[in-house]
Amino acid sequence: MSWIDNHSKQLTEKRVKLFLIIYYSVGLAGFLIPGSRSLFEALIPLSVLINLFLVLLFHKLFDQRHVLVFLGVMLFTFAVEAIGTKTGLLFGSYFYGPSLGFKVFETPLLIGVNWLVLAYGATAIVRSFKALRRWVPFSAAALMVVFDFIMEPVAMKTGMWSWAHDVIPLQNYLMWFFVAVIVVGVLELTAIKTVKPVAARLFWVQMVFFLVLNFFL
Repeated sequence: MSWIDNHSKQLTEKRVKLFLIIYYSVGLAGFLIPGSRSLFEALIPLSVLINLFLVLLFHKLFDQRHVLVFLGVMLFTFAVEAIGTKTGLLFGSYFYGPSLGFKVFETPLLIGVNWLVLAYGATAIVRSFKALRRWVPFSAAALMVVFDFIMEPVAMKTGMWSWAHDVIPLQNYLMWFFVAVIVVGVLELTAIKTVKPVAARLFWVQMVFFLVLNFFL
């Protein structure tokens, strides 16, 4: 890669990182202003798709193996969520609201997309630490559970999903860890190379976004 190509690549990444900060800052304002909250709740599916687009844009390598793995992750996690929603046996008793868009089997189609984006970002982050590379599935899964812990109260307030009696069970976090270990383990076993800069920034920006909303929403 020439110096110009490399410089252009870095500049593009910088622009996307800046876009993420601006986009989620506007999102914070939109959710915190009562008059605009319903509009921004309606835009959640668009945000999920934008996140996927940015991750895939910088992933770049799309041979048959990568496509099949990504599709497999989305289908697997959708199936797990659908079973969980229907039975209440996996994560606990919960149901999805309207904010995540079109549903099949009472489960948003985009939920698998969200799992893929989070798993990709967490894997990219953990792989950047040499000491954690032997334990990537477990370390990334732990990071995803922390993310879910921060996200859950906001998800309930914004119509993404609700828990029976408004109580988030410990079972949910245990299942999140278990499913995340499987998903990240698949990324490891199939040697899917994760591209860190944008995916990692997206993961951290979303985490801060939900953390702020936890305090002020």
